[in-house]
Amino acid sequence: MEKRKPLYEIIYSKIKEELQHMPDGSQLPSIDRLCEDFGASKTVLREAITALEKDGLVVRRQGLGTFVVKESGVVHTGIEYLRGLNRIISSSGKSPKLSFDHNFSKPAEKEIAMRLERPIGETVVIAERTYEADGIPAIFARTYFAAELIDGGAEKLLSVLKTPQSQALTLFDLLEAFFQNPIKYAIAEIESENVDSEIAERLHMKQGDSIVLLKEVHRNHHNTALLYSEDYINTKIFRIHVLRKKI
Repeated sequence: MEKRKPLYEIIYSKIKEELQHMPDGSQLPSIDRLCEDFGASKTVLREAITALEKDGLVVRRQGLGTFVVKESGVVHTGIEYLRGLNRIISSSGKSPKLSFDHNFSKPAEKEIAMRLERPIGETVVIAERTYEADGIPAIFARTYFAAELIDGGAEKLLSVLKTPQSQALTLFDLLEAFFQNPIKYAIAEIESENVDSEIAERLHMKQGDSIVLLKEVHRNHHNTALLYSEDYINTKIFRIHVLRKKI
């Protein structure tokens, strides 16, 4: 017998279908109205709306409501949730592609050692990836692994990163799937930079163009830093939004 889906998943699917017929920026009905329309509780509706927001399909504005995110040619996402870049891109109605995937190891320099809270010179594994949306380079991501904290060390990690399965996984999901060392949360910093020649080549931009740089330290359940990532984001096609609440 097929297992029945939770009610919030059913409502999520119905709202997602309705979103296809709503223009970008349209406001969804209030939670009270949605409760009446779907015959469900506020708790269930909030679960469904949260799932839609996680998938980058809507954005909630404090005190204003929930709005459709569908600007043509642009991938929208919040950074409140840890999601894979492929999922972010596909949930915006675009085709994701990993067009560059390069992995290697080297001794940690001072900045990286500090971010990962490891000794200078200790071996780290570096994964460099370029993600495309509908064939357009959207993000170049450089991620540093604290390899000595992972079972099997750098050699094992590099062998896993070479497998086809790893390309379909987020790097923090890879840690959980292959090494049973899941990421619990990340602390992020957002900066603005001018791209150098390498990043310009990866993202098909001009050297000196302005770009958003997202820096994140990812930690496990023991509060240990396992990953440090630097994501160079082409904001011409990739927009970040943040939900801020009044306190």
